[in-house]
Amino acid sequence: MISRRRELLSLLLCFLTCLISTDLSAVLFQPGVGIGLEATDNVKLTPDDTKSELIANTYVGASLSENEGALEYNADARLSRRKYLQNTFPDKRYLNLNASADWAMIKDHVDWFVRDRFSQRTIVALNANTPDNLQDSNVFTLGVNIRRPSASRHAFSLTPRFDQYYYEQSRTNNRQYSLAANWNYLLSRRTQTGISLKTKEIDYFESQFAGVRFNTLSALLSGQSKRTGYALSLGNTSVERDTGEETSGFSGFVRFSAELSSSSSLSAVASTSLTDTSSVTNTPDLPPGSGDDVQIVTDVVRNSNAGITYTREDASLRSSVWVRYGETTYSDNPLDRKTRGLGIRAAYPVQPLLVAGAYINYDRSNQLVSGREDERYRAGGDLNYSFSRKLRGTLDVEYRTKDSNVLSQNYDEFSVFASLVYGFGSVPRGSQAGGG
Repeated sequence: MISRRRELLSLLLCFLTCLISTDLSAVLFQPGVGIGLEATDNVKLTPDDTKSELIANTYVGASLSENEGALEYNADARLSRRKYLQNTFPDKRYLNLNASADWAMIKDHVDWFVRDRFSQRTIVALNANTPDNLQDSNVFTLGVNIRRPSASRHAFSLTPRFDQYYYEQSRTNNRQYSLAANWNYLLSRRTQTGISLKTKEIDYFESQFAGVRFNTLSALLSGQSKRTGYALSLGNTSVERDTGEETSGFSGFVRFSAELSSSSSLSAVASTSLTDTSSVTNTPDLPPGSGDDVQIVTDVVRNSNAGITYTREDASLRSSVWVRYGETTYSDNPLDRKTRGLGIRAAYPVQPLLVAGAYINYDRSNQLVSGREDERYRAGGDLNYSFSRKLRGTLDVEYRTKDSNVLSQNYDEFSVFASLVYGFGSVPRGSQAGGG
């Protein structure tokens, strides 16, 4: 396991070295350092064995970006260290890295892309995000987008892609090979239709887990006006395991966005698919919070989500509200669940250098087979002050609670967090999952 981890980190260092070795004249480099201190009255997030703790946080990070020319890339790395001053947990170090590069090998025709994300996620998704329930995870992606406009209204693209998922403790590491073919036809200046065919094969590292193949055929329709946009996909997915098991079902999505005014916007998405759990947790266009509590297993899952987000940015107040609903059905494990979520965030500039904020989050999860029910609430407020262009401080006060019919999972926690950062990034709270 250690050698595998070193192999991944070596790959990331080679990738960053290649980026740094290019002409740095147009590269934006931003380093960052920070310190923080958190006081919590329930560091273990338990119902009975509550323990107060002071957590000292130190942080170093940097970002690199180049967004001009044939090669564009963005990379940021964050290394944080947490020292539990009352020795509740051993000192922890967390590495978070996000790197991406896009190379236009042949402009408008052949584009290579590579992505890598190294972070921490929970081992048991519904349990508390304490250090003993976290594992390193890595997602690596390599692919090429081949486009061929065949006429003024027609366009064809072919995208072969490779994804590799690594989890430090889970036995669900896997490689995914996919090929997507898309044909698009421009119905009018703002409306287009098309057909998409995608095939994906998953190989698990553990030999006792059967490989699985997904084949999806979809019809697409999308449009854009001055203030609104939409996209619609209707299709079918067939699934076949190496053991001979087969299934199939509907897949599709609808997305809608609108600029309601010069300062407010609305976006909505609803989707359903037959897929694997690793892909669910790595889908960026799902509603907020979707996939966070999906358990990483080797099942085929029916994953359905719907969500609406409203944002408003006035001169005196910035706010957002989102709601979501989700259902996930597992093929083998008794983990079927329904989720509901709501979030509200507001930020008010008290003066040019001081911004005050407040937030409320609510999540509810129902395990349909076991009968487990969990409700989680978070509420807090923060102050952010800019001492200079690069030096800024944060004071964050938060209360969170979890109410579960599995009594050992209940907890209440009140915490206060203060940090000071110079340059890029932010200091992560010690009582939150991973490195922030």
